[in-house]
Amino acid sequence: MSGSFTFGELPPPPSPEVIEELRGYEIAWISDTMELHLMDHRIRPIHPRLSRIVGPAVTVTVPPGDFVMISAALKTARPGDVLVVDARGDMSRAVWGEYFSGWAQGLGVAAIVIDGASRDVEGIEALGFPVFARATIPRKPTIGGHGEINVPVSCGGVCVIPGDIVVADREGVIVIPARHLERLLPLLRATAERERSHNGMPAGGRAEYEAFFEKSFAPRVAAARREQIIAITFAYGIQIIVNQP
Repeated sequence: MSGSFTFGELPPPPSPEVIEELRGYEIAWISDTMELHLMDHRIRPIHPRLSRIVGPAVTVTVPPGDFVMISAALKTARPGDVLVVDARGDMSRAVWGEYFSGWAQGLGVAAIVIDGASRDVEGIEALGFPVFARATIPRKPTIGGHGEINVPVSCGGVCVIPGDIVVADREGVIVIPARHLERLLPLLRATAERERSHNGMPAGGRAEYEAFFEKSFAPRVAAARREQIIAITFAYGIQIIVNQP
């Protein structure tokens, strides 16, 4: 990275009502709705003491293993924001730890997501501050000072733009593009309704499963079987009559 110091602007946050609504949606439901923007599964919570977090992204890029611009990003963060750090996936040095988790918590920051490493797991867990990272390592960061704040970044293989909504819990991290939020909300509500009602077919015993299978999967299994028979026919030149339903 060159010696750049870019400070972008944060868009207004979504309403508290929208944040609370999204908090009620499982990450799997959001992923099913979008099928995009799910971070690399190796970016995980570094301790289990957390609930689902939802908040707009404050983005930061830093050179591998460097910390300085992350401290500057905290100055721009609002209560409820999530720091998203593009640390280039470097795991040789920790760019976050207990001391700044305490500062972030005091400033009302909801969480930090790092495509890189953190340290001080026990101290951070005692604080209860949510930290998601690619790895943990005790080695301290460098203090070179270059970086950019509130610009588009890549974190966990996902492009994150300042103000995008980050949803994270023990299952992983997903990003909802703010520019698509209004269009996605009705789709998310529909997905949540289907999941909560189990499509009107709650789990049960043998009879219930037979009915569920016939409704949901029997036609697909039959279609797959027909495709397999056709494939065998072409492969071996065997004349097979397939009874169509």
